[in-house]
Amino acid sequence: MKDPFESKIKSLIEDFSYEYDPKAWDALSKKLPASKSSLSWLGKLGIASMLMLVVGIVGWVSLSSENQKVERKTNNVKHSSSTNAHPVEKNKLEVIHAKKQDLSPSASKQAPIKPQTIDANFIQNTFSAPSINSVVNNPIRERQPTQAIVDELSELTKPLPLSSLRQTPNSQISIGDEQKAELAGNCQGPKIFLDADAVNYEDGTPRIKISADCNGSEISWSANGTLVQNKSRSVELLAFKGQTYTITAQAQLEGCVSTEKIKITTNEDYNLLAVNAFNPQSRDERNASFIPYALTIRDVRFEMIILDPDNGALVFKSTDSQNAWDGTDLRNGQLVPSQKAFIWKVVLQDALPNEKTTYTGTIVRI
Repeated sequence: MKDPFESKIKSLIEDFSYEYDPKAWDALSKKLPASKSSLSWLGKLGIASMLMLVVGIVGWVSLSSENQKVERKTNNVKHSSSTNAHPVEKNKLEVIHAKKQDLSPSASKQAPIKPQTIDANFIQNTFSAPSINSVVNNPIRERQPTQAIVDELSELTKPLPLSSLRQTPNSQISIGDEQKAELAGNCQGPKIFLDADAVNYEDGTPRIKISADCNGSEISWSANGTLVQNKSRSVELLAFKGQTYTITAQAQLEGCVSTEKIKITTNEDYNLLAVNAFNPQSRDERNASFIPYALTIRDVRFEMIILDPDNGALVFKSTDSQNAWDGTDLRNGQLVPSQKAFIWKVVLQDALPNEKTTYTGTIVRI
């Protein structure tokens, strides 16, 4: 199939003609010198027509050759750009090409552009190089995208502003109630196992040790009594009164919290570990005199008095744990009557937290 462009050139040459006046031509031919050539004017006209046809064909071939060269150079440039140029350059080429097609009102109706009709200005504008020659000669040279492309890409990759996120006062992203409930339902805190020892009086005070077996972090303790030596895995409870104590342990594991409780009941009130009878004639020194036992092992300042229940008279007084009452009545220097209950009273000056300062009881001489 012949090229439309070639057909167009041929049709123009074949239909080419000039209008002329025969009378004017006859008058002009009479004035011309006689031709030495044997060719008639019709022959000359035919030769002129052939020359014009040859010139047209040569021009068309030259134009086609130039267009093919431009096409090859364009293809080389596109190939080099797609393989070596920055990804942004490739996007720029596609965006600009799309914009040039959109600017034409009848772009959707026109036939696809043929290789020989590619405009060199389009290729030059597609790249940021100063000329088509520099693009062809340097196909892999790094080229910067135009400012419009940079602005467009920056707008697409711009992060969301912080103000668009609903935040808590602590600048943490808040979640809805349903999400909180779901997280709480899926949250599994550490396992906590509590164990309590029997009450002991090793230092003269009633202490109960509670231990925790837990795979979580450091434990937080709380109780309705006094806790001492608050350590990560154990704690001691001061149980001065005969009552039920509730101890709570709380631990965390990966943000999940677990709580465990234990209840401890003490049946007797702490009364300085005092006995209620003694025998001055006993060979055991511990039973031969009276002073509350806790005062002998506790580092505490105190005052103890012994009173006659009949009249409230003072029978004995001491502020030293080594000075115990041996049953002698300071009023007459004699032993008090046996089987008679006397009243004792101790006032502490350095009581422990939640400990009362005054203790009382009765003592009988056997």
